[in-house]
Amino acid sequence: MIRHIVMWQFAPEAAGADRADNLERARAGLAALDGLVPGLRRLEVVVPTDDLEHTHDLLLVADFDSPASLAAYAEHPRHLKVAAFIGQVRTSRACIDHHLD
Repeated sequence: MIRHIVMWQFAPEAAGADRADNLERARAGLAALDGLVPGLRRLEVVVPTDDLEHTHDLLLVADFDSPASLAAYAEHPRHLKVAAFIGQVRTSRACIDHHLD
């Protein structure tokens, strides 16, 4: 199994909206991808709460059966649409993929 973890920081304003609106749009768009491709076992999208320390504005954790299922997700048109939006409103991105034992 492959775990795919991505974290983003968002601009205060971008694409005609503020950070909060863009975070909600991104969160909803990512959450709607749950079950998108065969082999996507789990998808969790988190916007941290303000009372806890955090360095990123949005977190995605997704588990896939195989590298092939992760690749199918990455290339799917609905994923590409959400990724394009996030690309317009983010200031940074960090990602790590790793095998789960």
